Formats: sequence, structure tokens, C-alpha cells
Amino acid sequence: MRAFELQQMPRAKNAIFARLGLEDRDTRKREYTLARGAFANAYRSKATLIEIGRIIGRDHSSIVHAYKEHGARLAYKDYRWAYKVACEIREEYPIDSIENVDVSSLEQEVKKLNDMVSELVKYKELYLTLKKTFDEF
Repeated sequence: MRAFELQQMPRAKNAIFARLGLEDRDTRKREYTLARGAFANAYRSKATLIEIGRIIGRDHSSIVHAYKEHGARLAYKDYRWAYKVACEIREEYPIDSIENVDVSSLEQEVKKLNDMVSELVKYKELYLTLKKTFDEF
């Protein structure tokens, strides 16, 4: 997870539930599923399916389902309200502004990526050596 970009999302989820008058519970009751779906759709462009799923305690397939049902659910007043609240919260809790960057998380991610690049370079060199050896036969 891109911690330096997404650290606001759990707070935003809690704010949405609070504003809707709900506790963050693991239940299939309609008001909770609508709140989770509204959150997922409001943050659709900000994170991956897996990242959103982790934040709301669901599998990525539940997020896909929420996306597919979004248009149909907009016909219901309670979902429209939940989605409106989620969009308002998204504006209050921006996840991509520079002041929200956690420098230590960013440094850790850069180190991880550099390690991965180094490992890939080694594999490339090994591949080229093996290719050259087989081409000579």
C-alpha cells in the first residue's frame, strides 16, 4: 500500500461512518453495506481495489460489486445521501496533497523499489550471460 498517499483513507472512512451515524461494524445490514459502497465509489480514483478493500475490511471482489451496483443504487435516497457524504469527506480528507506525505514511509518505499531494481539488474545480467552461452552452441 502506498502509505504516504493513503494514510488519510482510514480516517476518512471513520468520518463517513460517524457522519452517517454508524459505528464501524462488520455487518451486512443495508445501511452499512451502502456506507461501505459509497466510500468505495467516492475513493475509486484514489486507490486500487485491494487498497480500498483493506481499508473497509472487505475483499477486492466486494469493491468490484460496489462499483457495478453504483448506478443502480443512485436511485435510492439513502445511498445518494451516503455517497454525497462520502464525496464531501473525500474533499475534507485529501489523500494526494503534499502536506500529507509521510517522509519515512516514502523513504522506505524508495528503498524497497531500489532493492527490487538491483535484483532485476542481476537477473538481466544472468539472462544475458546464459543467452550468450546458448547462442555460442
